[in-house]
Amino acid sequence: MHLKTSLKLSQQLRMTPQLQQAIKLLQLSRLELE
Repeated sequence: MHLKTSLKLSQQLRMTPQLQQAIKLLQLSRLELE
C-alpha cells in the first residue's frame, strides 16, 4: 500500500529530487522492517 501511495504521489509531483530521496528512504525503511 505504502509503495503504491508513494508512486501516486511521485507521478503527481513529477518526481522532484527531494521526493526521489524520500521514496528511496521509505523503500529502505520498508526493507528493514520486513
